[in-house]
Amino acid sequence: MLEVYLFVNPLANQCVQDEKNVLRLANDSDKQIQFQFVPLLNINVIQRTLKNQGIQLNDWQEQNRQSQMLYRVILDYKAALFQGKKRGRNFLIAMQSAMLKAKQHYSEELVRDVAEACKIDLDMFMEDRDGQLAKQAFQADQRLASEMNITEASSAVVFDCDQYDYGVLLEHFNYATLADLVNGTLDPFHNVPRHAASCEAFQAAQLHVL
Repeated sequence: MLEVYLFVNPLANQCVQDEKNVLRLANDSDKQIQFQFVPLLNINVIQRTLKNQGIQLNDWQEQNRQSQMLYRVILDYKAALFQGKKRGRNFLIAMQSAMLKAKQHYSEELVRDVAEACKIDLDMFMEDRDGQLAKQAFQADQRLASEMNITEASSAVVFDCDQYDYGVLLEHFNYATLADLVNGTLDPFHNVPRHAASCEAFQAAQLHVL
């Protein structure tokens, strides 16, 4: 069995493409693949977001606004995941479509509309998104990224659970690169030690996710 951790900026177009590549691979491959989209929030993610929007990196007010918005989107995603991985992924994809394609601004109304469209229990979701479990899940994701030495979004770590020494880190990959790695035709590089992140870490990353 293979495990894929995809570290994403939820509001970056490249990460949307990366998510599609992972979903496509999981559908195309004859191997059993478990995957986890892990939202990443750090200074690199924020600055890259500002740069992509043409905003000066020294605009501290805008940097803070972007940071808070990304944090809220991530908490919403974690809360949606509490109602099942499929609903959580659908919620994330729908939010990305609304904000990146339709250019809608983040708002409470948008979050509610997307949650309802994804058939998420709204009362439970609204309580969870402001609860401690969502915040703890966010913190667990950031610790996982730190253990794997991930600093940039659009990074994937692939583990073969039958091999206990290393996982492989891919940065800024495409579908062909990811497929070659999974099929064993790509030489490993940027190894991630399994003592830092193992199959047990994958299970811990999905804590509270049904």
